[in-house]
Amino acid sequence: MFSAFRESDYRRFWTAQFISNVGGWMQAVAQGWLVYRLTDSPFLLGFVGFAATAPAIVLMLPGGVLADQLDRRRVIAISQWAQAGSALWLAIAIATHHIGVWQIIGAALVVGIAQSFSAPAYQAMILDLLDDRSRLPNAIAMNSLQFNLSRAVGPLLASITLATWGTFWCFFLNSVSFLPLIFVLGRTTKRQQHDVQAGEIFARLREGLRYVREDRLVLLLLGAAAAGSLFGYPYFALMPVLARKLFVDDAAGNGYLIGAVGAGALLAALTLSMVTPKRMLRMIVLTTALFGLALVAVGYVDDSRAVMGLLVLCGVGMVTSLALCNMLIQQRTSDSMRGRVMSMYTFTWFAFTPFGNLMAGALAEHRGIGQTLMFLGAALVVTAIGVASFGLRLSRRVDESSSRRVS
Repeated sequence: MFSAFRESDYRRFWTAQFISNVGGWMQAVAQGWLVYRLTDSPFLLGFVGFAATAPAIVLMLPGGVLADQLDRRRVIAISQWAQAGSALWLAIAIATHHIGVWQIIGAALVVGIAQSFSAPAYQAMILDLLDDRSRLPNAIAMNSLQFNLSRAVGPLLASITLATWGTFWCFFLNSVSFLPLIFVLGRTTKRQQHDVQAGEIFARLREGLRYVREDRLVLLLLGAAAAGSLFGYPYFALMPVLARKLFVDDAAGNGYLIGAVGAGALLAALTLSMVTPKRMLRMIVLTTALFGLALVAVGYVDDSRAVMGLLVLCGVGMVTSLALCNMLIQQRTSDSMRGRVMSMYTFTWFAFTPFGNLMAGALAEHRGIGQTLMFLGAALVVTAIGVASFGLRLSRRVDESSSRRVS
């Protein structure tokens, strides 16, 4: 189950990335709470989420081309420095009592630009950390475990830090958390197989789009990921609204709710490596439906303990469906196209999530948090039905997914 940890580079990268993600979740919790405290506006909560992901609409796909042509270690390191500087700037603004919502939006834009280039490189780099390529599925599963373990730990630490020391320390600790990963990247063995063919960046991008268009299963997986980003992730930006509805201490309550999502995500990540390729498509359908139904129920329920239980199911469904999409896409993609294809996968999250955040924020502003969550959940259930219907014609090809087109 943990075979990828036998690779020293992967093990060090995993540990450093975990520290960085814990810091990122601490800032995410503190930032949402701070924005809502400053503005009392669900719409502005969604708008900050939009600002963090909007640059990807323009930059993510070209970033995938660069991930095939440049040293991915350097691309990721530069992104880490930019995000560390952004977090430190906000920490100083809080300490000097000059913090405002537009500063937070500006910092979110900087983070969005940095992640537009680093996210495709990060997804494609997982294979670069391995001497034994047969460990790729386990490495992807363990990467999901790392991300979602940080999702559980980060909000818990954020709620303690917010209640005990205040928002400054959440932002400052995040700025420091990038340093271990920068250190590890500088000492990682170079294994990347560069795309050596010359060509103008948009010509190389078109080549990647043609590659994906010819594989209908990859198109299906990208569609499922896009729908999950549009209708699934936006509920996370609305956690401060739900916390104020359910808890007297909304700062601590916000951390509890996000921690419940993280607990479900951690549970999902622990079981991902045991899913066989033959069942991946079916599991994507089932877990997307589970996510949607749980989210609909959250919109109905007013008891905080019941809501936290349902959010655990949301975490299970969300993480399992998206991680399995990632696994199948990586298994079907050649090395020369990996950066471009994975940029399309990350594009589905970064490009669709901001519009989902705006949509969810506007709905919550005018219709309330309950109706908003029910709408988002219902859309995910419809997505699961659509993927199941289209996937029936592709199910025979899934058996070959673990061996096709990986060089």
